[in-house]
Amino acid sequence: MVRVTACGICGSDLKARPAMPHGTVMGHEFCGEVVALGSGVGGAWREGVQAAVLPVMSCGTCSWCRAGDVAHCPSARLVGLGGSPGGFAEFAIVSSEHSFALPDGVPNHYGALVEPFAVGLHTARIARIADGDSVLIIGGGPVGLTTARWARALGAGDVVVSDPLAARRELSGFLGAAAALDPAHDELGQDFDVVIDCAGKPGLLDTCVAATATKGRVVVAGACSEPDPYLPIRALLKELTISFSVYYRPQEFQSVVDAFASGQIDPQPLVTSTISLEQLDAAFTSLAGSTTEGKVLVDPSNRPQSG
Repeated sequence: MVRVTACGICGSDLKARPAMPHGTVMGHEFCGEVVALGSGVGGAWREGVQAAVLPVMSCGTCSWCRAGDVAHCPSARLVGLGGSPGGFAEFAIVSSEHSFALPDGVPNHYGALVEPFAVGLHTARIARIADGDSVLIIGGGPVGLTTARWARALGAGDVVVSDPLAARRELSGFLGAAAALDPAHDELGQDFDVVIDCAGKPGLLDTCVAATATKGRVVVAGACSEPDPYLPIRALLKELTISFSVYYRPQEFQSVVDAFASGQIDPQPLVTSTISLEQLDAAFTSLAGSTTEGKVLVDPSNRPQSG
C-alpha cells in the first residue's frame, strides 16, 4: 500500500471517464510512499520508500509477461482505468513487482512523471531513433513532449514539434525540440527520417506520410478513435515503415527512473500546475477543452485553504 504523493492527469483519463462505472477510482500516472507491505513482499521494499507505479496488474506467467510486455497480458488489470483503483486517492494498493523505487535525491513527485516519460521512451524506441535522425513530432501534449525529450537523448539531430498552441510550442524547447511549428501557418516539410503522430486526430496519418522521407519511419502514438484515411500509394513509393506504439515495458520504467536519478533527463519542465483532489473535477472540465497545460499533477496532501 502506498500513500499517494502525486498523480498526473492523462489525456486517456479524459477520454475514458465517461465510460467508467460510478465509483471508479481513476488515475494511472502515480507514485507514493510505501506505508504497508503484503505478506511475501521483500527485497528493497520497506515502509517509507518512494515508489513509481507501473499501472498494470498482470499474471506474471503468460508468454507476454515472460517477454516483458506485461500490458499485453490477457489477464492484465489496468490500474486507474477500471481494472483496479488508481491514484486519484490518498492511498492505493499496487504490485510490488511492477513498482520501482525512487533513489535518494529524486524529488518525490517525479515518480508520477515516470509513466508519461516511459510512454515517450517506448515511442522513441518503436521509431528506432538513432544518431543524426531528423524527427518531426506532431502534437505537443505530454506524449509528444516526452517523446521529443527521449528523441534528443537517443541522439536525434533535428527534433521539431508541431502544435497549434503557442504555449506548447514554447514548452517543447525545454524538452528537446530544436524548433517548433504552427501547423496553421508553417510548412512541415517532407524529408524527416521519422515522423510521429502524438495527437491522434483524423487526417494526421496522411500528414505523417507526406512529411516522411523515402525509407523513413512513421509511428502512430496518438489515440485516434475515428477512421483516419491516408494515401497508401505515397507510402508505398517511399517504402515507408508505419508502426504503432502503446504502453511500455518494465525495463523502460527502470530506464526512466535511472535517467531522472542521473540527471540525463529533467522532467520538471513538463509540470505546469499542481492541484488538490478537490480541484480534480474542475481540472477535467478545463483540460477537456483547448488547453495550454503540459502535465497537471494531483497532490492528495494539497488541501484548499478554508475561508
